[in-house]
Amino acid sequence: MEQAWHTLEIEETFNILESNPRGLSPAEIERRLEKYGPNEIESADGVSKLEILWAQVKNPLVFVLLIAALISLVAGKMIDAVVIAVVIVVNTLIGFFQEYRAEEALQALKSQAAPEAEVFRDCPDEGDCIEMRVPAVQIVPGDVILLDAGDKVPADARVLAAINLEIDEAMLTGESVPVRKTVEPLEGDLPTAERINLVYGGTIVTNGRGRAVVYATGAQTEMGKIATLIQETEKVESPLQKQTLDLGKKLGLLALSVATATLILGLIRGLEWQEIFLFALASAVSSIPEGLPAVMSITLAVGVNRMARRNAIIRRLPAVDTLGAATVICTDKTGTLTTNQMTVQQVMAGGKTIHVTGVGFAPKGRFERDGEHFDPTSDPDVRIALHIGALCNNARLVQHRRGDDYDWEIRGDPTEGALVVATAKAGQHKEALEDRFRRIDELPFSSQTRFMATFNHTAEDEVWVMVKGAPETVLELCPQIRENGAARALGDEDREHLLAENHRMASEALRVLGLAYKVIAPDEVERFKEDLEYGHDVELVFAGLVGMIDPPRPEVPEAVARCKRAGVRVIMATGDHKLTGEAIARQVGILDGDGKVFTGPDVEGMSDDELDDVIEQVAVFARVSPQHKHRIVESLRRKGHVVAMTGDGVNDAPALQAAEIGVAMGITGTDVTKETAETVLTDDNFASIVNAIEEGRVVFQNVRKVVKFLLATNIGEDLTLVSALAFLPGYGLPITPVQILWVNLVTDGILDITIALEPKEGDVMDEPPRHPNTRIINREILLNTVYVALFMAMGTLWMFIQADRSGNLAYARTMAFTTLAMFQVFNSLNCRSRDKSVFELGLFSNRYLIGAIVLSILLQIAAEHVPFMQVALGTVPLGWRDWGMIVLVSSSIFVADEIRKLVSRRRASALRDR
Repeated sequence: MEQAWHTLEIEETFNILESNPRGLSPAEIERRLEKYGPNEIESADGVSKLEILWAQVKNPLVFVLLIAALISLVAGKMIDAVVIAVVIVVNTLIGFFQEYRAEEALQALKSQAAPEAEVFRDCPDEGDCIEMRVPAVQIVPGDVILLDAGDKVPADARVLAAINLEIDEAMLTGESVPVRKTVEPLEGDLPTAERINLVYGGTIVTNGRGRAVVYATGAQTEMGKIATLIQETEKVESPLQKQTLDLGKKLGLLALSVATATLILGLIRGLEWQEIFLFALASAVSSIPEGLPAVMSITLAVGVNRMARRNAIIRRLPAVDTLGAATVICTDKTGTLTTNQMTVQQVMAGGKTIHVTGVGFAPKGRFERDGEHFDPTSDPDVRIALHIGALCNNARLVQHRRGDDYDWEIRGDPTEGALVVATAKAGQHKEALEDRFRRIDELPFSSQTRFMATFNHTAEDEVWVMVKGAPETVLELCPQIRENGAARALGDEDREHLLAENHRMASEALRVLGLAYKVIAPDEVERFKEDLEYGHDVELVFAGLVGMIDPPRPEVPEAVARCKRAGVRVIMATGDHKLTGEAIARQVGILDGDGKVFTGPDVEGMSDDELDDVIEQVAVFARVSPQHKHRIVESLRRKGHVVAMTGDGVNDAPALQAAEIGVAMGITGTDVTKETAETVLTDDNFASIVNAIEEGRVVFQNVRKVVKFLLATNIGEDLTLVSALAFLPGYGLPITPVQILWVNLVTDGILDITIALEPKEGDVMDEPPRHPNTRIINREILLNTVYVALFMAMGTLWMFIQADRSGNLAYARTMAFTTLAMFQVFNSLNCRSRDKSVFELGLFSNRYLIGAIVLSILLQIAAEHVPFMQVALGTVPLGWRDWGMIVLVSSSIFVADEIRKLVSRRRASALRDR
C-alpha cells in the first residue's frame, strides 16, 4: 500500500525516510542512488523508421500489386512490371512520410525535470548548514531541498517549512490558481490537488520560499507515474484505419476471385497459357485501385489544411477522420472552456451589488447595476473598494502591441491581476493610483493571518492602510462599514448580511475577497502594522466584497449547442473544485437538469463496471486525477463511444493517449500533451474543436466520394475483362494491364484529388455522428457503383467490337482505352454528390475538378500521339470522328446517373410527405 505522506508529522516522515533536517552524507547519497536510481524518467523504445516502413508495405493492396508485378515478369511484360513496381514504391513512400512522427512524449516529460536543485547535504552537527546546488538527476529520497520563487521542484517532497510558499500545479492537477502550501499534517485520503503539505516534481514555485524532504524520485513521482501510464496505454486505431484495412482485404479477395475466374474461363475457352496469364494479370490489376492509399492520404491532407485554417493542427492524418466520427468530447475546463484569466464579475460596496462585464485581462467592460449602466467613479464607496483592490496588490497589467491590436498580460498572481483589470475598466489605472497613494510598507499574505495589507502615503500626509483577504477574517477586524460615503457602526445584522452575500457569491463559483481600510498618521505605521499582524484591536472599516472567476470563453456556449445538435456529447473533466466546475458547466450548457456531477473520490470508489453503469449520465467530473481521466476515457470507449479528449497539462497526457483522438492546447499546453495528441489547437479554444469535428465529417463525405469513384472504375474494368473473355470468343484482350494502370493512376489520379476538394454538402453538424463501424462503401453506394460500372463495361466493349471490325487490334484497344478513360471524366461529375444534381451544386463550383477534367483529356490525347507513350501504352492516334463517338458513348454514364438522382430525390420527398 502506498504511503500517505500528507498525513505524517514531520518527525515521522524523517524516521520513515531514515533522514534528518541536516541532510544526507555523501556515502548515503551514493547508496541511495544505487538503490533508487537516478531522478529521471526512463523512456520506452520508440517506433523505428523500419517499423513505420513495414506498416506501409504490409498493406493487402500492396501484396496484390506485388503478385501482379511477378506475373508480369513471368509473362515477359517488363514495362508492366516496372510500372507496377513504381506504383508500389510511390504509395509506400507517401504513406511513410505522412506517418513518420516521432513519439517524443516521454522525452518531453524528461524536459519537465528541473536541471539543478538546491539542497542541504553533509551538514556539520553544529553550526549553520551550507546550501549546495546539485544536478536534479542526483536527488534521492531523504534529501532536504530548498525552494524559492521561480524554482522548478525537482522531486515529490513533504513540506518542512513554508513562508508564503505558493506552487503552480496546473500542469499536474488542473488547479487554475497557485496552491498555498502548509506544513501541518492532513487527515483522510485526499486527492493530489488537496495535499497542500506536499510539493510535486516539475511544478513551479510562484511565490515565497520553503524547505521540503524528498520522498519520491524518478518513476515514483506523480510525473513518473503519468509517464508509466503513457507507456502502458496502447494507441487505438482510428475508425477510418479499420475501415480502410477492411476495404483493402475485400479488394484483395475481389482481385483474387476475378483473377481465378479469368483463369478458369481461359482454360474453358482453351486459350494459350500466355494469353490466360495476360487476362489474369489485367484482371488483378483492374481489381485494385492502385491510387487508393495515396488518394486517401491526400484527401486527409486536404482536411488537415482546412482544419489548420480553423486553428486545429493535425499531427497524424487518420485523426482528421476520427474527429468527424467523435461521439463524445471529454474536455478540460481551465483554458479550454474558460479563458484561464481570472476576471472580477461582482463588486459589493456601500450596500450596492455591481456587476462587471468583460472577459479576461483586457480592460474592456462596463459596470452595471440592475441591468443599467453604472459609473463606479461617481460612487465613493465603489471607487474606494476598487482602489483597495488595485493598491493592496503586487500584480501588474502589461500591454503588448500586435499588429493593429493589443495583447494584455498579467505579471504576478492572476487573482490580484483580476483586481487591477477591474479597476482599469473603471478608468482608474494602478500606476496613476500609486502616484497618489505611494506604498511605504506592507504586510504580506500568510496562511496564519489570511490577509494582505499595504501602507500607502498620500499628499495630505495621511497613510491609508489597505487590506484584502478572506472575507470572514477581514470582517472580524472591522467594527465599522463604509456606506453612503462615510463609515458607520457595523451591526450583527450587517455582519449576517455580508456573510450571506459571501456565501451567495461562493455558491456561484466565484472566488470572494473581503476589502477594508483605515486612515492613520505616518507615525502610527510601525505600531499599527504590529497590531495588525498579531491580531490586536485595529478597528478597520469594511469596504466591500469582490467576486471573481475564470470565466467561460464567449463562443463556448454556442459551440456546445452545436455539439448537441450534432449528437456529440460534451463532458467536463477538471481538476478544479466541484462547485467551480458545476457553475461553469451550467453557464456553457454542458450541465442541464438531467446531468450528474461526480468527483475524483467518487470515481476512485467505483469498479470499472460501476463506472460503466453511470458514465452515460455524468456531465461533469471534478477534482479528478490523471488516473481518473484515463479511467473515464476507457469507460466511454467500452460503451462504444469515439472519444475526443482535450488537455493542456502533463496530467492530461495518459487520457489523451487512451482516447481515439487527443486534442492538446497549443498556447498553454505542455510539450508532453502536444507530442501525445493527434491534434493541437493553436488558439486553445473549445470552439475550434467543434470546427475540426465539422471538417472531419466533410472529410469522410469526400473519402466516400473518392472511394466510390475509384471502385466504379475497378468494377467497370473487371466487368469489361470478364465479359470479353466469357462472351466474346475470338476477340483479344480489349484493354492491356498498362492501359488499366494509366486509367487507374493518371486519369483517376488527377480527378480523384479534386473530388477530395469538394466543399461540404449541407450542414453536416445537423446530423448525428456516424457509427464507428460505418463502412466506407455501404449497400446503397455499392449498388450505385455497380449501376454506373455496367454502363462503363457495356460502352467500352461496344466501342471495342465496333473498332475491331477494322482488323487493327491496336486501334480497337485504343478506342476501348480512351472510352474507359472518358467514362471516368463523366463519372467524376457524378461523384460530386450522392443525390444532388451537378446543376444544383453548380457545374463550376469545384473549379479544381474542371481543371482536372481538361488536364485528363489533354493527357489522354498525348497518350495517343506522343511516340514514346504510344510504345509504352500500345496506342495509335485517333481522329475527331473517333473522339465524337467516344464522348457520345461515355457521356451516357452522366445522363444515367442524373436520372437515378432525380428518381432518388422524388422517392425521398414522397417518403417525407407521408
